[in-house]
Formats: sequence, structure tokens, C-alpha cells
Amino acid sequence: MQQRLAIGQALTARPRVLLLDEPFGALDPGTRLAMHDFLTELRAETAMTVFMVTHDLAEGFKLGDRVLVFDKVRWDPDFPEAYGATVTYDFDARDRGVPFQHILDRYPTLAAG
Repeated sequence: MQQRLAIGQALTARPRVLLLDEPFGALDPGTRLAMHDFLTELRAETAMTVFMVTHDLAEGFKLGDRVLVFDKVRWDPDFPEAYGATVTYDFDARDRGVPFQHILDRYPTLAAG
């Protein structure tokens, strides 16, 4: 219930971008599927950009247009105190999970610009 309330409160401001950090992780399976449907309908109605962090790749591919997988620890010898990860995989979820780079190779004008 808290997740749905938090999303509802965020939507009252009519944002153009919605940031979600593991929004469905603590939900029971039925509520989780209902929230998937809600988010899909919300995106279709509002054309809102949604950034969602999830550890569930199936959920990412189901709900996303683009899935970025962070896998390898970033280590920069010039900034050893910097933490984080690097994008290891970049998938176009709309194109059966084909790597996004494949699309840029197919349409070079997208890469240019």
C-alpha cells in the first residue's frame, strides 16, 4: 500500500520524469502484476519518462523500452575514490532484447545525433 501511495503522491505534481527505485520489490505477486498494468497504462496515457531501478531483469524487459545492465565495478585510476558501476549491457527491450548498439549500427544517423 505504501508504494502505491508514494507513486500517487509523486504523480500529483504531474512530473514529466518519474524515478522509481525498486518500486514493486516488496509487493505480493498479484499486487505486483496490477502495478505493472498501472505503470504501463500511465506511460501510455501521459508519455511520461520513467527510470526504474530493479534487480528483476524480466520485470525490466516487461516494463521498459530500454534496459541498462550495470555489472562491472567502475575503477578509475585517476579517481580511485569514485565508486559506481559501468553499463555492461544496453538492450532495446522493444526489439526482443537486441543490444541497443545494434540499432545504432542499423541507423547511423541516430548515433550522429
